[in-house]
Amino acid sequence: MFPMLKKFKNILTNNKVEKFNFEKQVVTIDGRKFTLRKAIAKDAIEFMRIQETIYPIPVPWPIDIVEMELGNKNALYLSLVSDTTVIAFIGVALSDKKESHITNLAVSKDYQNLGVGHLLLNQVFGYCKDRDFLKMSLEVDVTNKAAITLYEAFGFKVKTVHKKYYFRNHHDALEMMVDL
Repeated sequence: MFPMLKKFKNILTNNKVEKFNFEKQVVTIDGRKFTLRKAIAKDAIEFMRIQETIYPIPVPWPIDIVEMELGNKNALYLSLVSDTTVIAFIGVALSDKKESHITNLAVSKDYQNLGVGHLLLNQVFGYCKDRDFLKMSLEVDVTNKAAITLYEAFGFKVKTVHKKYYFRNHHDALEMMVDL
């Protein structure tokens, strides 16, 4: 089994019956107002649209995995919405009280480099800190320099390198972690 899928399977099989709430809010980025809310099932299609515009085919997460994750009781997915269109999303696994894990973060091309990723990371940092999580981890493709720079700005440090972690392109992944 590919390393990425193995870790993903471990997160899903540790499903406790727990629900993480998130209060919808209006946020302003670059003078524009957006709605930040907990993702809903129909957002899966929008998540796929975003992935298809920013990643080469095949996308990192197929629709069935996205739909399954949106129903995961141990994860929180947030959607950033402009009018009625999801323009970005972030997911964080919350199954282990000590460590939260960012599972996915994606921003539509038209909204990149405006601070959207920064805003989403700030939201999950605050959410996890408020719930007494001690650490946050993630994996990132070694070729995704913009994401690595963003994560380093939040204090993430490389913990290890996973060789050929991503099944779609066989790229290595940096496993990064930060204390909250």
